[in-house]
Amino acid sequence: MMKKKIIIVAQSLSGGGTEVALTEFINHLAIDKFDVTLLLVDKNTDFIDRIKRDIKIHYLAFDNNIYHNLVSMNAVEGKVIKKALLNKKIKIYDKILPHVNSSVFKFRYDLAVDFYGYGSFTTAIVAKKIKTLKKATWIHDSKMPWIKNVEDYLCDYDKVFCVSKTIKSVFDNLYPQFNRKSEVFYNFVDINNILFKSQEFIPIEFDKKEYNIVSVGRLTEQKGFDIALKAAYILKKKDFKFKWFVIGDGKDKKKLNKQLRKLKLEDSFFFLGKKANPYPYVKNADLFVLPSRHEGYGLATLEARILKKMVIVSDLPVSREQIQNEKNGLMCKLNELDLSNCIMKAYYNESLRKKIKSNLNKEEINFDSEIQKLEQLLEKKE
Repeated sequence: MMKKKIIIVAQSLSGGGTEVALTEFINHLAIDKFDVTLLLVDKNTDFIDRIKRDIKIHYLAFDNNIYHNLVSMNAVEGKVIKKALLNKKIKIYDKILPHVNSSVFKFRYDLAVDFYGYGSFTTAIVAKKIKTLKKATWIHDSKMPWIKNVEDYLCDYDKVFCVSKTIKSVFDNLYPQFNRKSEVFYNFVDINNILFKSQEFIPIEFDKKEYNIVSVGRLTEQKGFDIALKAAYILKKKDFKFKWFVIGDGKDKKKLNKQLRKLKLEDSFFFLGKKANPYPYVKNADLFVLPSRHEGYGLATLEARILKKMVIVSDLPVSREQIQNEKNGLMCKLNELDLSNCIMKAYYNESLRKKIKSNLNKEEINFDSEIQKLEQLLEKKE
């Protein structure tokens, strides 16, 4: 059987949940079925060791660095200019496309995947530059104002894969003309690897005498760590003993640390930065908390469930795809008072903890069959 040639276009191999999902997607493409090429905009490769199979990696070349700066995640000035141009409804990607090249443009593929999405240049590249029989793009977040940047390119795609039912519903309402192209495609997770890595060490930061809370996510407004800090302040005022550790980095780091100092939480709330292996922190914590304002599916929450950890998440439609309140976790309103009350409920209500733990132990999590959706797309005749 001839291998299918797949090219995946993404921003980089550095970042957060989307990049973790990307590496797992690559790992789930069977070596005997798929020949895989990865085309990247930026040369950040923090997560390259997560890829467990042979692939070919290429990078976009620009005939002038100014064009790269306009689409790079690393160039702050370029992002500001790009935003200004897009706000003026200038089709900036159409103007950049003639100035980009790659050796992969010479070849023909069975499937081209814009895995990153988020209104980025990758969507334009797959739409206009890759020679391929089929094209698919991904949507990773239920908040999608950025689609206006790339909506003209969606006509070129055969599939719009959404990583949750909530995302598909939002997308279909916004773009009913494309609802026949949209389909739910849950992100792959390597359950055995998560379980294995969770046992690598016991975090030295943890104090067994304290109630250890862990959060994992980018330091951005989306993840709601400003709400977490306010909830921590309420808990401290009530003389509740805890240590709260946040794993992740992001553009709001300085702002959040300033808020932490203002609330005088230096002895109980800690931003630990990026960790190559966050799983021992989740496994050994008493509680996992993520008060997000919006999510795609909630990969960090899923990983906490795999590690059978009690979770508190904000009550969002997408959260309800994973968490049933007081059955396999707790859901709180998106404010600091309700979050602090939920944390105290998790601590003081022993019978509820036992019930949730029992239900978590019975859960079966496996999205491996999602790969069939990709195979069906490849087999589909026009």
